[in-house]
Amino acid sequence: MSSRKKRFISIITLMCMAALVFAPGAFAQTAGASDEAQPAAQAAESPEPAANDQENGEAPDQGEENPSYKISTAAEPEAGGTVTVNKDEAAEGEAVTYTVTPAKGYKIASIKIGTITAAVTQPYGTATGIFTPAQDMTVKAAFQKLASYKITTSVNSTSKGTITASASVTENGSKTITAKAKSGYYLSDLQVDGKSVGAKDSYTLSNITANHTVKAVFSKQIKIMLDAGHYGKYNRSPVLSTYYESNMTWALHNYLKSALEKYDGFYVGVTRTNQTKDMNVYYRGTAAKGYDLFLSLHSNSSTSKTTDYPLIITQKGNTGDSLAKNLGKTIQTTMGTKQAYKVWQRLNSDGKTEYYGVLRGSKAAGVKGMIVEHSFHTNLAATMWLSSNTNLQKLAEAEAKVLADYYGLSKSSSTSSGSSSSAASSGTSSGASNNASAVKTVATTQKVKVLVSSLNMRKSYSTSSASMGKAKKNTTYQLKAKTQDGKWGQLKTNGYWIYLPGYTKVVTTSASNTASTSKTVASTQKVKVTVSSLNLRKSYSASSKSMG
Repeated sequence: MSSRKKRFISIITLMCMAALVFAPGAFAQTAGASDEAQPAAQAAESPEPAANDQENGEAPDQGEENPSYKISTAAEPEAGGTVTVNKDEAAEGEAVTYTVTPAKGYKIASIKIGTITAAVTQPYGTATGIFTPAQDMTVKAAFQKLASYKITTSVNSTSKGTITASASVTENGSKTITAKAKSGYYLSDLQVDGKSVGAKDSYTLSNITANHTVKAVFSKQIKIMLDAGHYGKYNRSPVLSTYYESNMTWALHNYLKSALEKYDGFYVGVTRTNQTKDMNVYYRGTAAKGYDLFLSLHSNSSTSKTTDYPLIITQKGNTGDSLAKNLGKTIQTTMGTKQAYKVWQRLNSDGKTEYYGVLRGSKAAGVKGMIVEHSFHTNLAATMWLSSNTNLQKLAEAEAKVLADYYGLSKSSSTSSGSSSSAASSGTSSGASNNASAVKTVATTQKVKVLVSSLNMRKSYSTSSASMGKAKKNTTYQLKAKTQDGKWGQLKTNGYWIYLPGYTKVVTTSASNTASTSKTVASTQKVKVTVSSLNLRKSYSASSKSMG
């Protein structure tokens, strides 16, 4: 290398060394800029905070505190009741319980939680509920004074019975109505708001929220005189030495008395109160004076041991009596006799007076009388059957039902209470049999004419239902309903039922049952008549009246 080049390199080296000594900041600044770029790149790659932030004094984010709301109450009017809550302040989402209680003489009309209306299911008692506030809220209850309702009572005749006097009752209160018949009468029906609830001598209207009417219907008692055929030990059976007709008839007449007294409307008397006491047959009959029916109970005898049938002996001219026939048939069925029942009469040789003293006596007293022979105690099977008290009780119940059906009476109803609403109190007619209660009815506008002189009007569509009086012969009645089988019709005037087949004839025919149960739909359809004669009818049935 030449000396000139060596001298040039030395100068350059010195200049660089001088720059390092006299200008260090320039290099440091350049290096610093390079160092800052690297962390920035790392931050872009990893946004998570550094693990040692807390160590460097930075606190983590704790979030905001839950808000708290004020809870207040209000009652309108203040005298109407109280409104309370279990806390005056609650955090968001915290449950608050409210209690609303009406004061005496008031009910809860409404409850509002803020702007939301709460359901009131017990307006007459304390109401409670739970809510969670989302802002300051007021629990507000409106109270309303209880109303007063009128319970109006009446009877069909003040000479026949009494009923609790009319009264005013505070809303939601209750009222017990008591009806009592006078001597010679019985309570045949109690009607609440025009509907029968049965012959209940005491009935309670509860939770009253409307005016109500209660009417007691009293009817004349049916008085039956029972005569046990003989006294002491009389008429011993030739085929069963332990059997005496007098013992059987005494037991049977006691069972029959008890069975009859289970029905509303029967008053039962007996000719003798002591089995050992004898009594003239004629005077046993006259003892029925003032009664509606005289029955003398017996078992018969025959020279034949195979004779086995019930026999009903009536007064002159009554052999076709329906009661006699029904008694005979029922005894035949109950005892299972070998021969069919018979109904006949026997007169003295003059052809006018009754042969039997008891019937002669009852006729003299103006009372319908019958001798009821319960088969023959000369027949072993019949005698053995009559020797059982269980059988006699069964027989008494069956005979009592025949008598009750004949006079249109039903078994006694127990005391009942009904829950009242704005409509009529609930109640069921006790007269309807189980079978009748299952029968469906349909509306009708049919009119019928009564063909017989004595047709019972009953509380329900059953022969076991109480008779409420008689429909008049040759009178036309408007019906409002019929049973679907067409056997019973309900009178529009009083709501009672009459039996139709054989006792009435149709005067006008309503729309058919099919039509009355059909549904209709609205239509704007137009149709063109294409025949010369098309009936316009009152209803959608071919049996409906033509209007042109």
